[in-house]
Amino acid sequence: MAMQRSRLALRRYREERREAVRQMVGRHWSEEGTQEKVPVNLISKYVKIVGRSMVPKEPRVLLSTFDRAHKPMVSACQTWVNKEIEQLRLANTLQRCVIDGLFSIGICKVALGTPADSARMSWNLKAGSVFCERVDLDDFVFDIHARDFQECSFIGHRYRVPLEVIRDDKHYNRQAREALVAHYDQAFNLEGDERISMLGRSYYGIDSEEFEDLIDLWEVYLPRHRLVLTLADDSLTGANESRAGGAGVPLREQPWLGPDTGPYHLLGYERVPGNPMPKGPIQDLLDLHYFINGTFRKLMQQANRQKEVTLIQGGAAEDGSRILEADDGTMPRVDNPQGAKVVSFGGPNQQNFAMFGQAYDLFNREAGNLELMGGEGPQSRTLGQDKMLNANASGQITDMQDQTTIFVADVVKAMMWYWWHDPQKVMRSVHSVQGLPEFNIQRFVKPQDRQRVNFAELDIRIDPYSLRHQTPQERMAAMNQVVSQIITPMMQILVQQGIAFDANAYLQKLGEYMDAPDLAEILTIMEPPQMSSPGMNRPGKPGTTSRTYERHSSGAASRYGTDIGRMNAMAPKQNGQPQTNGSPMR
Repeated sequence: MAMQRSRLALRRYREERREAVRQMVGRHWSEEGTQEKVPVNLISKYVKIVGRSMVPKEPRVLLSTFDRAHKPMVSACQTWVNKEIEQLRLANTLQRCVIDGLFSIGICKVALGTPADSARMSWNLKAGSVFCERVDLDDFVFDIHARDFQECSFIGHRYRVPLEVIRDDKHYNRQAREALVAHYDQAFNLEGDERISMLGRSYYGIDSEEFEDLIDLWEVYLPRHRLVLTLADDSLTGANESRAGGAGVPLREQPWLGPDTGPYHLLGYERVPGNPMPKGPIQDLLDLHYFINGTFRKLMQQANRQKEVTLIQGGAAEDGSRILEADDGTMPRVDNPQGAKVVSFGGPNQQNFAMFGQAYDLFNREAGNLELMGGEGPQSRTLGQDKMLNANASGQITDMQDQTTIFVADVVKAMMWYWWHDPQKVMRSVHSVQGLPEFNIQRFVKPQDRQRVNFAELDIRIDPYSLRHQTPQERMAAMNQVVSQIITPMMQILVQQGIAFDANAYLQKLGEYMDAPDLAEILTIMEPPQMSSPGMNRPGKPGTTSRTYERHSSGAASRYGTDIGRMNAMAPKQNGQPQTNGSPMR
């Protein structure tokens, strides 16, 4: 009963998210998208720009510990863990969780795969292996009486699995699995709200048969008891009276095997006081999105209704016919030129256009200067001002990036808990020898090595250092800064230690970052020139030098200034002067 009421309480969150996703997909993605036109899809733009800045690529982690005795072991694990993350394509799962967090809440499950998990993933996952998957809000349930997720007495999710696999698996209760029947892929949750998966498959797929019989199951984690229950869908929403004296029988009850944090890791970008459910950033932008698109649709209708007609005085029908039939640039003969007058009707309302521009600019600011983050042209008159605006825009999403970093670190740490306790896995890493690139050192962390050290005693710290997106130009600037500010001043010390600066490799890297492969072709290796003797004549150096610096500022027009100019151009004129804010332009 508690889970039923929790699912019912979460209905509003699911409905709000579904409508926001409808706005993101627009009307052309599927029949179940939004019905009205979305000419300025700001929700989709926000997701693409902000979402990619959270997890732009596969995360790479830096493992560290304060225990010196364990540093070699942790260092060897780091290389292996980063390769394992890349093979699992963890970024794909994390990116989907981030998008969910922008709308409402991101949910990620880390656990050991069961035979049912292997079956629903087309056997691409081996039973007993660590897996990480995204959980949709439609399939989520938790204790709504908790003030924080750490206080939840239960938390779980629904998944869909082949019925045959459950019936043949002896790990499940025999009485319960024999009573299972196939479930249709429902269009609505039992609480009455439409499932978000309907947006993609439309109503044509409601009654269509699936390839094989499937069943909906619930997996519920009880933190206080450290138990995991597997329930059929009807056992959660209402017990079958014919079984176990009117009470739903769990398919499986097993102790939790995993880290103390449990299987679920949650990503929320804005905390709500006194409530566990976070608020997504898109929820604050949705009303502006509705208004901007409604105003722009009205402007489009007004533009479509706009027309120009030529009024002809009575008795000047022949003049009107000659004007109508005349081509552009010709000079038709008319008897009464004053009898023809061109009149324009309709057209976009300038006040609506100004309001649209103001609302668009407000959305841009509320979203963290979205256009500047997306690289859609200059926003100010000088490069320095744009850099300051970019820093401020980045400052507004820094908290979101920090929340994402903590979320990713928790997910990776949970996965590493399983890898550390794996009784068979050997962590192998290869390290190059400094100064001897042809030699490599292999390190192995075997199960017996890990069994001697408790994972909690490692006091391991996980830093996902690669989540911040860097363009090749930014990487080139960082490398140039290291060369100019660190390597060049220390060159004499480096040479004394036998370390040389490879200018050829440095320029090749510049060519890669600049996307200029021809840069490497103009370089060659040759014998260094002989040093000149002291007696050779050298060109003299002037005793004093003078330099003149000239600074030219050529500011580009900003998007805001362009919009203001366009509105002024559309404004009516009085005495030959355009009107702006009630006064002529100066």
